[in-house]
Amino acid sequence: MRPPLIRRFAAPSPRRRGEGLSTSSIPTSRVPLPLAGEGGAKRRVRVILVALLLATAAHAQLQEKSTVERILIDARVTNDSGDPIAGLRPEDFRVKIDGKLARVESADWISETARGREQQPAPAGRLLVFLFQTDFAHASTRIRGEMQLVAMRDKWIRWLEPDDRVAVLSFDSHLKLRLDFSGDKEKIRGAMEQALYLDEPPPPRPASTPSLANQLDSEEMKKGRTSEDALLILGNALRAIPGPKSLILFGWGLGHYVPGFGVYMDPKYAWIRYALERARVSIFSIDFTQADSHSLAAGMSTAARDTGGFYASTYSFPSTAIGQLQRTLSGHYELEVRKPETARTGSVHFIEVDVPSHRWANVMARTSYVDNE
Repeated sequence: MRPPLIRRFAAPSPRRRGEGLSTSSIPTSRVPLPLAGEGGAKRRVRVILVALLLATAAHAQLQEKSTVERILIDARVTNDSGDPIAGLRPEDFRVKIDGKLARVESADWISETARGREQQPAPAGRLLVFLFQTDFAHASTRIRGEMQLVAMRDKWIRWLEPDDRVAVLSFDSHLKLRLDFSGDKEKIRGAMEQALYLDEPPPPRPASTPSLANQLDSEEMKKGRTSEDALLILGNALRAIPGPKSLILFGWGLGHYVPGFGVYMDPKYAWIRYALERARVSIFSIDFTQADSHSLAAGMSTAARDTGGFYASTYSFPSTAIGQLQRTLSGHYELEVRKPETARTGSVHFIEVDVPSHRWANVMARTSYVDNE
């Protein structure tokens, strides 16, 4: 199912290719949440002012010297069946930054399964974050989807390996941590079921290492009033944990639908995307809405595409979504890419990755980076 087209309502995109968007006002530590309870008019005014400041700074802020540095891009490459394509070399990849070819200096295949690690050494275990959107409005198409998840929770974790670590969170009125990183399938299974409750769970016991609980602020979690706030909080928290992370979003939608205009991303979306990219988090959007199509699927698809993941619906063939996730997460490439020379610092640059030698390959990689990486 192809999600509907989306209108982005976020920080303005550059008007010309290669013209970066300044993010000089974005802090180097945590990206702040807006204050809860502010009036809609004030919020709109602030968004407009921030957008104008960012757009102005994009033209005005220049470095004294051009710099050439490298960035790391996590890329997943799969065939028509969804199976990873291994054995690719740096010259097989084509990376463009702001439309300009960038040199791929290395392409290391990282196997994420125990069987694959027997053939090629790699870090043991995956870090997975399960985030469940609970429907406060009790829409029937979403409630049925939640019930389907509960019924199939064993299948969603059956493919996990002993070295994998899973954290489970839920969002209804605010973000709630149900389970810190754990490899215990029984605990994961129980937390997945509890994630659909509209309760206030006690804080779970922090894991030894890595620990998500130790990076989350309970007061900040309560301030987040939207699913987008939850993603921003998680992006900030996960940055302290090294390595790539996969965020599995079991949900019903992102963005805002405006009749007659379409779906707009949240005004904070540029900040959310920035936080997730810095934390090396890819979103895999699993849409449990029991409908052939719906408007807010576009937001879930956009967040997945921009961070190097995919969108899948569980409506008609839930087992297909499970299989696709299992195969996709069995390995990825770490691309070391030399940045083109640039005269801008603190700017957003846009990334395109493809594999010309495999024309029909599906390439998943983040679509931007900030020049202070």
